[in-house]
Amino acid sequence: MAVNHSGRSIPKESKPIVVKDSTSLPEFDLRGVCHKTVIAKAGDDIKVEIPVMGRPRPTVSWQKDGAALKLTQRTNVETTAASEPILALDPVDPPGQPVPISVNKNAITIQWTKPEYDGGFKITGYIVEKRELPAGRWMRANFTNIIETTFTVSGLTQDASYEFRIIARNSAGAVSIPSEPSDPIICKDDIIEPRIMVDAIFRDVVLLKAGESFKLEADIAGQPTPSMVWTKNGKEVENTMKLEVRFTELTTTLTNKDSIRPDGGEFILTATNVGGFAKHIFNVKVLDRPGPPVGPLKVTDVTAENCALSWAPPADDGGSKIEGYVIEKRESRDGEPVERAIIDSTTSYTSLIIENVNRFDSGKYNLTVENSSGSKTVTVQVRVLDTPSAPQNLKITAVPYIARPKATVSWVKDGLPLKRTSRVNFGATDTMLNLTIKEATKDDVGHYIITLTNTAGETKADIGIVVLDKPGQPGGPVKVEEVTSDSVTISWNPPEYDGGCTIKSYIVEKRDTSTTAWMVVSSNLARTKIKAGRLKTGSEYQFRITAENRYGKGPALLSPCILAQYPYKLPGPPGTPSIDPYMLPGSPKNLEAPSEDGGSPVTGYIIEKHDKEGVRWTRCNRQTVTDLSFKVKGLLESHNYEFRVAAENSVGVGEPSSPTVFYKALDPIFRPGPPHNPRVTDTTRTSVFLSWGKPISDGGCEIQGYIVEKIVTIKAGASLRLFIPIKGRPTPTIKWDKDEAPLKESAQVEITSSYTLLVIDKMSRNDSGKYT
Repeated sequence: MAVNHSGRSIPKESKPIVVKDSTSLPEFDLRGVCHKTVIAKAGDDIKVEIPVMGRPRPTVSWQKDGAALKLTQRTNVETTAASEPILALDPVDPPGQPVPISVNKNAITIQWTKPEYDGGFKITGYIVEKRELPAGRWMRANFTNIIETTFTVSGLTQDASYEFRIIARNSAGAVSIPSEPSDPIICKDDIIEPRIMVDAIFRDVVLLKAGESFKLEADIAGQPTPSMVWTKNGKEVENTMKLEVRFTELTTTLTNKDSIRPDGGEFILTATNVGGFAKHIFNVKVLDRPGPPVGPLKVTDVTAENCALSWAPPADDGGSKIEGYVIEKRESRDGEPVERAIIDSTTSYTSLIIENVNRFDSGKYNLTVENSSGSKTVTVQVRVLDTPSAPQNLKITAVPYIARPKATVSWVKDGLPLKRTSRVNFGATDTMLNLTIKEATKDDVGHYIITLTNTAGETKADIGIVVLDKPGQPGGPVKVEEVTSDSVTISWNPPEYDGGCTIKSYIVEKRDTSTTAWMVVSSNLARTKIKAGRLKTGSEYQFRITAENRYGKGPALLSPCILAQYPYKLPGPPGTPSIDPYMLPGSPKNLEAPSEDGGSPVTGYIIEKHDKEGVRWTRCNRQTVTDLSFKVKGLLESHNYEFRVAAENSVGVGEPSSPTVFYKALDPIFRPGPPHNPRVTDTTRTSVFLSWGKPISDGGCEIQGYIVEKIVTIKAGASLRLFIPIKGRPTPTIKWDKDEAPLKESAQVEITSSYTLLVIDKMSRNDSGKYT
């Protein structure tokens, strides 16, 4: 067994072993000498190195031309011991210089070529590093292994300049030196002129019949993302009850329902960005009945039995060629007279005056002129534009019912009994019910239930009331979906009260909180979500949203104040790492996540070490550490180190943690392994000579000594005599124990400077045990 400061190992018994040295014939390795011939120019030095193998170690002698080589000041021979085999890896060539293939304001896609030489092993991945110019440090840009030779680096700063470089790694673990850095690349949007792509059916005229729907679709490309607008007859197309325009980032559609003739025509889609514009013309033709022939209808060649009629073709042929006309006739009769009119007629003219007109005066006015030769009628269409009328009274009368005996009547609105007010009144007779609501408002909208009850039972009737009005306020609060340095995406809910008809559109406005002026973001938005762009970085904005239907605009909904800025920040510093005090060959470091992740999840950690004898902090991990523990390797024994940790997210690497105290790199100490192959080498009448091999593991500390135990078998009643020679300087102290307890009083111990003797007379079974 082996012994060190920590105690004794478990004993190990040997088996009989024949010990002898293994042998092998001497050999030369002449693979380093081409054709066993060394060629040198006059004046050059000649150095020949030849590996020699063999057991036991062979002696080496050199001869020249059959005679022993003489050693002089110019000629020297050196023989060294054989070294352990070392795996030599060929270096990996650096990858090609990275070049950009796509650039925008927040991301850059780069491409590079593979190393010309892979070191004899397959390339298994790449590391991309970035550096912000002019004085930034190189930082890792990828957090997963990259197999391909392209990579998109995101989370960059707009208008900043960057360099990139690539490191290759092969399956043997060899890592190349970094590639040549890329040329400086400015992080800004590439400019690509807009393009509009449509299906082939939209390159010809789109034909449909009246009453059908049509849908125009297009895909858009361009950088930066183009803005899109639909126009017809020189005016922007707006959403209506039957026409809807939708936009996504790179697609748009225009849908028209229940089409009529005027819905056809040229629809022009225009896409615009700073690189230019593109447009496509959609031709739509709606086929319908032709319009009326153009008058006036001329009557000529009148006789008692016939007449000749003539007219002009209709202005609108309905989209196809006129095939014929249908002529009808009827007996003439006087029209209805016009009331409230002042008519003034002379022999040469006539006039009609209606004062204080209102919308009820709109209509067709027919003027008939007649004399002895006949009559002639002309029609004038009059349309009166009027302001909206005041809210109307809602009156439900003459609702008959039958009940015997007489029934009691109750009115309920939205689950609550209806109350009489100055505006709301209801009543009943024996056979009729009535409800009157003066100046109806949106508060009167709801579900009304009338209940009739008598001794025979009860019956109910439902009435739904809708009040047509401007819509209510959009549903809040305004949700902030996304914030960048130059845009804000917000959303909201539709109004709870839509005014009794479909919401036509939403009007979105913005204002810089440093001013009071509101600016229109979109005046015709069909969705309840919008991305407001072209904002100034660092400025604070407020938005207001208004719903609109056919009766007007409702009250506005205000958003909270929103700061246009980057959504994420660098993570905060992690907690100070805890260290295992035994750090060689590797030190487990337990990490603590930062309290602030900057709004973006922490993707990994950077561990750095500082040798007390050095100045710089050096990185410990090549690949990003995602766990909260890490084993540091490559420490120098007996050197003092401190450690710190920094967290990394999509923005970059944050501030490092507070450093640990200095720790000294030392091997841990454990109990030694058992000695091996113990054997008896010699015996005498009074002694035995033993030998054994050192333990395979010394527990990390030099073996200080060994404990030898022997088994003594003795019969009951006999005496025990243990004679142990000792030596040491200064003279060792001697102490006997039995089973780690003091000896019994009957035991006799003799101690001198050269031996110790233990005597126990009349042994019994109780005296069995381990004596130390």
